[in-house]
Parts: sequence; C-alpha cells; structure tokens
Amino acid sequence: MADVPFRLRYTLTRSQRVVPHLRVWGLFTAILITALFTFFCVRTAVAIWSLALFDALVFGALSAGTLIVCRGLFIGLIDVVVVPERAMDVEVNKDAAGVMVGNERWYLFLDGFISLKKHRAELWTLQHFNGSVPHIPVSAITDEQLTYIKSAMERGRTPEGIRIVVERGRRIAELNCSR
Repeated sequence: MADVPFRLRYTLTRSQRVVPHLRVWGLFTAILITALFTFFCVRTAVAIWSLALFDALVFGALSAGTLIVCRGLFIGLIDVVVVPERAMDVEVNKDAAGVMVGNERWYLFLDGFISLKKHRAELWTLQHFNGSVPHIPVSAITDEQLTYIKSAMERGRTPEGIRIVVERGRRIAELNCSR
C-alpha cells in the first residue's frame, strides 16, 4: 500500500496533452465540433459583412452555443497551442487529489474518478465525473500509488462508497447554504 499523502511533480509536453484530450473527446467528434464552430463563425462574419442581421444573430448564437456547450474541448485545444509545456503538481491524500492550477490547488475526490486509461504508452489518463482529466506519466507514479488510486475509484462504486459520497455531498451543501 502506498504511503499517503504523496506528491507527484512532472512536466507534460504538447503531444502528451493533445493525444489523450482528443481520445477522450473522440477524434471524429473533436474534428466535427471544431469544423462546425468554424463554419458558424465564418457564416456570422459573412452575414455581418453583407448586413444580413438575422443571419448574423442566428449564426452568432449557434457559434456561441457551440463554444459554451463544448468549452472543455476548446479550452484544452487552446491550452495545447498556447502552452508548450505544462508543469504539474498533484498531491494525493486519503480522499482526494489536489491539482495545482496557477497558484490554487483544486481537489478532485478519488472516488469521483470514472476512468483510468493509457491513451499513450507512457501516460496514464484519469477522467473525473466533473470533466477534469489529469494526465500522469508512467515514470512519475509507482505501482503502489496507482493501486491506491484504483482502489479508491473502486471503493466509490460500492454501496458503502456511494453512501459516503452522498453524505459528503450533503455536508458540502450544508456548508454552501450556511454562507
């Protein structure tokens, strides 16, 4: 069993981020959504240029809707294009993994991870139910640490684990209401 808490620090290249990102979304789906968004944006610009205000409104709304609904896809693609290497700092404790984003640490409950796959030979990809997708190089994590995360994921699928998740949700709701 892994010593908990443990901390993982590593760097992800563009290719290590883009391949799993496209596989999570699906390559065909990502291409289709990007092409659709591009089409809506071009049609909006053409409609504005030709002063077809109704068309501009419709296609502008469609492009904005596509951007809002698929924001995770676009944020990931923009991140890959703009940031050549992403330094990662992940702290795993008894119940959660804290991922450093900028100067803030965002916590993901371990029992909320729904998938653990290798989309690339050298990279583990964890998918959380809230849409977060941290990637961990195989070289940065030991087998014991990986087993700990897997067991927490499986524990979240048992009746006892589901009861714990529901109770935790109630406590968080009470905290939010008391503010």
